[in-house]
Amino acid sequence: NLPGFENLGKALFAVKYASKQLMAYQHATAIKPVVFVDKSGSMANTIKAGKYIVEGEVPRISIAAGVALAMYRKYNADVYLFDTEVTAVKPVDVANTLLTISADGGTNIDPVIEEINRINKMDYIYIIISDGITEASEQHLNMLRRFAPRVKLILVDYTYEPNYNWVQLLKQYNNVMPVKDVASFENAVKRALANA
Repeated sequence: NLPGFENLGKALFAVKYASKQLMAYQHATAIKPVVFVDKSGSMANTIKAGKYIVEGEVPRISIAAGVALAMYRKYNADVYLFDTEVTAVKPVDVANTLLTISADGGTNIDPVIEEINRINKMDYIYIIISDGITEASEQHLNMLRRFAPRVKLILVDYTYEPNYNWVQLLKQYNNVMPVKDVASFENAVKRALANA
């Protein structure tokens, strides 16, 4: 076996699944999605694939990358990666970057909030795909309040009730879409786009 082949296979599965589900969802959106993919170490943990798709588990990062790639292809979404910093992915690099992504490092939501504040376009929707394991500073939480209605969180592997301040703020706007397995990503993405 080639090094990383198993993860690449799982990433390709995730892309294929997410693309299929998004293509089936014909919501004609006038908004532009901006997707932030959490690539911190906790995203290397697995999520149940779901018995109707494939047995076993898939790394959280693989399905998050698959959803981001599908949104890029279907809606021309801007894609960013984050852990303790935010990195914009150039459109020419989106497919390669998302297919070869690995999860490591810590998590800090503050740079994501800063980037959303910098972009600050009313016709954009901001979708964060994360397990939510981080607190926002008070300053950044106040910043997030200004545009929280346009920020959606696809909360990966929702097996606990996260008490992080920024997640709680988004919950007030019904903008947290919990995901327990790969199959539930479909409904989370639909909800994120339908509420735009």
